[in-house]
Amino acid sequence: MDLSTATNAEAESIDSAMAVIDAALLVCKEIPKVLFSDEFIEAAKVIHAADQGLWAECRVAIKRAKPSGVLLSDIDKATSIYEAESAESETVAAKLIALALSSGSLFFDGQGDKGFLSTDISGVIHTLAIGSAPFVVWLSYAYYQSTKQESKDGNGFSASETAIKQAGFTLSGIAKHEGEKQRVHLRVADHNGGHYVFIGDERLQVIEVLPIGWRVIDNAPVKFWKPSSMQALPMPQPSGDLSRLWEFTNIPEHDRLLVLAWLLEAYREETPKPILALSGLQGSAKSSTQSKLRELVDNNAVNLRAAPKSTEDVFIGAGCNWLSSYENISHLPSKMQDALCTLATGGGFAARTLYTNDEETIIEVKRPVIINSIPRVITAQDLTDRAICIELPSIEYREESELNAAWELAKPSIFGGLLDLFVNTLAQLPKVRLNKPPRMADFTRLGEAMFQSLGHSAGTFDALYKANRTESIAIALEASPVGLAVREMVDNYTGNSETVFYGTVKALYDALSLDYKHNSESWPRSPRGLSEVIKRQSPRAAIVGYWRNSKHTA
Repeated sequence: MDLSTATNAEAESIDSAMAVIDAALLVCKEIPKVLFSDEFIEAAKVIHAADQGLWAECRVAIKRAKPSGVLLSDIDKATSIYEAESAESETVAAKLIALALSSGSLFFDGQGDKGFLSTDISGVIHTLAIGSAPFVVWLSYAYYQSTKQESKDGNGFSASETAIKQAGFTLSGIAKHEGEKQRVHLRVADHNGGHYVFIGDERLQVIEVLPIGWRVIDNAPVKFWKPSSMQALPMPQPSGDLSRLWEFTNIPEHDRLLVLAWLLEAYREETPKPILALSGLQGSAKSSTQSKLRELVDNNAVNLRAAPKSTEDVFIGAGCNWLSSYENISHLPSKMQDALCTLATGGGFAARTLYTNDEETIIEVKRPVIINSIPRVITAQDLTDRAICIELPSIEYREESELNAAWELAKPSIFGGLLDLFVNTLAQLPKVRLNKPPRMADFTRLGEAMFQSLGHSAGTFDALYKANRTESIAIALEASPVGLAVREMVDNYTGNSETVFYGTVKALYDALSLDYKHNSESWPRSPRGLSEVIKRQSPRAAIVGYWRNSKHTA
């Protein structure tokens, strides 16, 4: 009802109902039962029937005034004004379910038990994750089109959020219990000796990469799904020019082959992946370089993300992004470094499912990771062993608009050249044998195959990779407050004994905290924390002889 056209009697009825509501809100914190009185409920029904907008304002006022122990949903139930709407939602949900079932096939992914719908949209087969934003958009539009065709006036209707959620829950159950089990991939897939890269364009094309060559295909032997933030990769150009990559990324020449190996590893699904850590002063094009590298692997609406606030954020982000990309990191707590380790080499995260007490939501992933920072932020032994650390030099900036325009033109050729290198590497891979495989053996073997396909002798990549790791260990120890404090203690020692310190961990903690503590978020807060840091850092300190000099040992 429009209040401007209401009769005097109707207006008086609304005014009386509003007076009842206002009076109840004044005392409801002290007398909560007034919100469930017959007078209040009847007043709510009058306002709801008379003017939806006015009732919306009332609900906002009720939400603000009610005691914290009273739920707004309980007030809605007491007034019973949504019973008709609830019944209507159930009817619409049933229509949505029938519409989805008639439009495609349901199945589920065995790894995460996520339900999917495969349907034809404008002549292209789409794989939609039930409940995802693309699924909701498709289902909403399909319902609108269906009701438009059925209506006499040619106008379609919209489905409520409640109806869409109800339909989604049911469709997920049907997919799980009646659909087939099929693996669904995010950006890359390994299948029968081949590697498949999802371009994610409007035609949902896929690049098939084999040891004999690569090609773009419309119908891949594996299924991919496209989250709403995923953007298309460039369409690769045959016989491309990979050397042009260095015109747009500020990677030092002696580290470029390491970066190329990291890029190729990002196209393999099952193998552990090293973390690419870029560092450098302001003006070294860290973010620009990182964004452009990501555009060749997993282009996204937001290629650079802020540092995660929790380990849960890391794994939730990895659930819908093939490549995890974080910029401007100033500090990585030990828990976050452990999470990145797990993410790069494969593992899972479990948390309580929302609104339940006895169910877990499990996210199991293995992802390539790239980060950038001004200082070196990787200090944990396990993460150092899994990282390629590259320091970028300062450069003179070009106009960003000019650079980006040139990049867009060169990107297809660069991507094609990268795929050519991947093909040659895969052809060489079966011939490569490692005598003493390091921790990241799969990556080292891929790097060796890439180097040999470029004409380098066996062992060249292994030596380069180990040198990068050793240098990273030394720099990480320099960046560690505890490592630096121990080194200073050793350097400042003037005694005659070869042992600089002998005693309990508490005594060492007190001595270091008194004279050598550096202001840092990473400084341990207790002797136990110091003990954990020493245990973590001792293996790599032994590698570089960091805690030793010619005379003394700490």
